[in-house]
Amino acid sequence: MNVKRTVLHKDGTPDLLDVMNLKIRPQEAEQLHRIPGIYPAYHMNHRLWISVVLDDSLADEAILALIKTSYLLTE
Repeated sequence: MNVKRTVLHKDGTPDLLDVMNLKIRPQEAEQLHRIPGIYPAYHMNHRLWISVVLDDSLADEAILALIKTSYLLTE
């Protein structure tokens, strides 16, 4: 989905970013939120979901691992 950069970065920049919301384990939320390119989820519970920016901030392997975890948590 596309969201305004300012929603995640709180910097007033109106550019659009491509993001994907993924489910996480609650105990991992704080650690994941410290990683560049990962934010508390847009329009979701911030303890259980993250928004991952799809702009090469994270390696593809890292994103694929997060997708796999999310899938397993939601099946």
